[in-house]
Amino acid sequence: LAELLIRGEEIEPANLTGRLVRLGYEPAAMVQSVGDFSVRGGIVDIFSPGFEAPLRLDFFGDTVESLRLFDPISQRSIQELDEAILLPAHECLYSATDSPMAAELLDRFDRCGAELGWKHENTGRLEEQLRGRHHFPGIEFFLPLFHRSLASTLDYAPKDAVAVLINPPEIEHAMDLTWERIRANCREATQGDTPVLPPDQLFWDSTTALAGLKRMAQVRLHDFITEDMDRSKVYPIKSDSHRLFKQELELQRHSEGLLPPLARTLTGWLAQGERVGIACRSPRHARHLAELLTPHHLAVVIEEPPADLPALPADQIVLYPTPLTAGFDLPELGLHLLSESELFGEMRLGPRRRQRRKEKGEPVRFEELRVGDIVVHEEHGLGTYQGLNSLEVNGVRREFLIITYLGDEKLYVPVDRLVTVTKYKGLTDKQPKLDHLGGKAWATVKRKVKEAVWKVAQDLLKLYAKRQLVEGRAFSMTDQLFEELEESFPFDETPGQLKAINDVIADLTSTTCMDRLVCGDVGYGKTEVAIRAAFKVVEDKYQVAVLVPTTVLAEQHAETFRERLTGFPVTIRCLNRFRSNPEQRETIKGLAEGRVDIVIGTHRLLSKDVQFKRLGLLIVDEEHRFGVAHKEKLKRLRVGVDVLTLTATPIPRTLQMSLLGVRDLSIINTAPEHRRSVKTFVAKYDDLVIKEAVTREMQRQGQVFLVSNRVRSIYEMARRVQAMVPLARVAVAHGQMAGKDLEEIMVAFVHREIDVLVCTTIIESGLDIPNANTIIITRADRLGLAEIYQLRGRVGRSREQAFAYLLVPALDSLSKDAQQRLQALMDYNELGGGFKLAMSDLQIRGGGNILGESQSGTIASVGYDLYLDLLQKTVEDLKRGQQEGAELEEPVEMEPEINLQLAAFLPATYIADANQRYIAYRRLSFMADAAELADLTDELVDRYGPLPEEAKNLLDVVSLKQDLKQARISRLEQGVGTLAFSFHDKRPVRPEQVLRMVQGSRGAIRLLPDSRLLVKLTENVGAEAIAVARKTLRALLDDAM
Repeated sequence: LAELLIRGEEIEPANLTGRLVRLGYEPAAMVQSVGDFSVRGGIVDIFSPGFEAPLRLDFFGDTVESLRLFDPISQRSIQELDEAILLPAHECLYSATDSPMAAELLDRFDRCGAELGWKHENTGRLEEQLRGRHHFPGIEFFLPLFHRSLASTLDYAPKDAVAVLINPPEIEHAMDLTWERIRANCREATQGDTPVLPPDQLFWDSTTALAGLKRMAQVRLHDFITEDMDRSKVYPIKSDSHRLFKQELELQRHSEGLLPPLARTLTGWLAQGERVGIACRSPRHARHLAELLTPHHLAVVIEEPPADLPALPADQIVLYPTPLTAGFDLPELGLHLLSESELFGEMRLGPRRRQRRKEKGEPVRFEELRVGDIVVHEEHGLGTYQGLNSLEVNGVRREFLIITYLGDEKLYVPVDRLVTVTKYKGLTDKQPKLDHLGGKAWATVKRKVKEAVWKVAQDLLKLYAKRQLVEGRAFSMTDQLFEELEESFPFDETPGQLKAINDVIADLTSTTCMDRLVCGDVGYGKTEVAIRAAFKVVEDKYQVAVLVPTTVLAEQHAETFRERLTGFPVTIRCLNRFRSNPEQRETIKGLAEGRVDIVIGTHRLLSKDVQFKRLGLLIVDEEHRFGVAHKEKLKRLRVGVDVLTLTATPIPRTLQMSLLGVRDLSIINTAPEHRRSVKTFVAKYDDLVIKEAVTREMQRQGQVFLVSNRVRSIYEMARRVQAMVPLARVAVAHGQMAGKDLEEIMVAFVHREIDVLVCTTIIESGLDIPNANTIIITRADRLGLAEIYQLRGRVGRSREQAFAYLLVPALDSLSKDAQQRLQALMDYNELGGGFKLAMSDLQIRGGGNILGESQSGTIASVGYDLYLDLLQKTVEDLKRGQQEGAELEEPVEMEPEINLQLAAFLPATYIADANQRYIAYRRLSFMADAAELADLTDELVDRYGPLPEEAKNLLDVVSLKQDLKQARISRLEQGVGTLAFSFHDKRPVRPEQVLRMVQGSRGAIRLLPDSRLLVKLTENVGAEAIAVARKTLRALLDDAM
């Protein structure tokens, strides 16, 4: 069934499309999820299950000219391939409609229904799905209908394959339990009239599975020898663990760190002629460990692991860039294989296989527009978006964005001026009033908003100036102990995380007081940034206060800090109302005497009785969630102290730009390498689904969130779960509970004292519970997209595969809107793919938190994006004014208008999807320089193929516009044989410069009484107009310098 694709081979694209459909792939406008494919001219994108990134085929005629992998989020190519194997997108593949196999499938379905007594009212929807050739949730359980016979994994094993069984009695016991659970589920489904096939048609029972294994050569690993074993086939192996060795290292670590005693032990082993290998978590960890060991006079090499471990050299320490959870000694061979995790702490996960493309920084992302969305035009106000349309104007075809205003008045915006249009987003769901085209109301609103923005920008800059005057203490540079802490981090830092850590350490070691905001989603590694900052401060004998908004978060942070700093000489205490009075008194006394290094607590830390001996760093988590009174106390605490603020709420790019240099900001926008995407299923509500999901999670010692968003029925739901899974420890949490009761339950869940938490959508947004890896959401059709996306984000924070079950009353009775929301969640199942889903809603909240409630009315009147755009421009102009010593005045905005006799747009034949075309136009409108434009040009060619003439013209116009802005030219217009340049009032070009140009042009350039500059054209074609305009602008700008 697999298809082999080779670069340079000939394939008819139309035939390839048919083969993809037969392999279960589905067409999509943009390929982002496994099973998608897209055809755009000579480009075919395919996301095959065999790859961690989708494939892009670039055709020249029928020849595959290029074959490459691309990033599903940025859509940019990341790696060239010579060949690729396309696997089927599904296990269940439909045969061609007119083939005998297609008819057989439906015959088998009818026969099974008759034999097993399925009721027609329960099979009608299933039959409809099969006839319509749909891949519906749970189709895998009807796999026998699609094939005349099924094969197991063992059927594919070669004849000389060897089966290695680790603890065979346990394997047999686990098989028996699994088979019994499958049969029990089948019985329950049958009793509930759910159509299911008998288990023996789908699965091997334990007896058959073990018999299959017995046909293979076996190596069986036992912990000890039993009487029934054939002694002639038993090979005892003496091996030792490193438990005692680890304990010795831990004892010495407090006094001299980890590396000196480790180096002495390794040196001793090598001196005795013994061999030593260390398995490291990743290539980066191997390089770092080599750097740490080399100063201790040890010869260290990094190699790929050999097949023959005894062949290790006896005079070197060999580091392997391959993770092991635990090492071992083989005394008879004089071999020591250590695991880096044993030395530096638990290894939660090794790195994923895929290498991430080197980041160029966060791309500016633009939201899609749908017909009917409210948009804001800078000059004309609020109207309704009606789509993109190409029209012929003066014999030249152009594309326009159409906006309808009150009274059905229409505005046609040229696509090269989309910088003036933004999607309307308010701080609430309340719909704004539309404007009249040409009305005066919008001008009044905009003037008031500009005044408000001006004040905010000045306040931001005053704050910045005040910060520069406060002198802080410079902490010492990082040392060996700090490097040990770095090495004990179980993951490879992401680029964003590494930058944030370096930023914070640079702040701490400078003489300026730190006031840095670190922003990143939950689980993206903000806490590690805080831990390293805290450790650096404690090393210099100063204290650290970590302030969090809730008791639950305090307990969780305390647990994380203790886990990370185990083995280091650091005293950590937690201060909140869950701690007993004697405990609190002891902690407060320890802070005053300097015996407590790090304290983690709620607003209890702000009480008058809490005094620090030498407070050096204040870490604040989610500052916006504290009340006004607490914020005032916080101001007093932060005087003369370095401050690090953490937030999980994203901040919009435009606001980041406004805050640059005003407040130090570090953005962590990449998920850690170990994070896996959450497998998401949409299913009809069924007790059996809940029972199976809870049972499976408990079998791997995990925990479950069950979201039931109706308080009045939540206790009934908890009782049902308890009845379904009697061994589960079930608790209820909802917003109408007393605060103390709710906190107690949440803390118990954090401490793993509860298996299933039946709760409303109040699940703590900042909570990071790695042990909770299943979430079940009932009535998912009633929740918003961003809400479900956030809820799903509560799971999937560890090495375990996480699952989300979205339960609805009936799949076929869902409203169209609910279907689209749930489909979107399935589409963005991949990690990071959900960026667009919840980001706009979260960013609005993130911006609101920073700007404060006083700005909410101003934002509502013009929309969030335009407000932030005005703020960014104002801050930039104010900064420029300050730097140049000029008098501060309101900034002048200018967007040049260009009217040339050439077709400049992206044809629908090039980018067929209107939304993608709109986003490309928006991105072109925001191009800042030639490098950005070149990068976007490369991306367009990469994604859509060679540029057509109209697209090349559009890129030329965008490039020209950058020069027009620099020369402060507001309008460029092509007339009959001439180009007319209209200058803005505030222009850098002096009149005498223009006169010199006119006088030296021999009549080719004229200056009109209205100050327009007229330049002659010889051929009067668009291409010549571009060249002449460039030459004229170059002369103007060179003369101005």
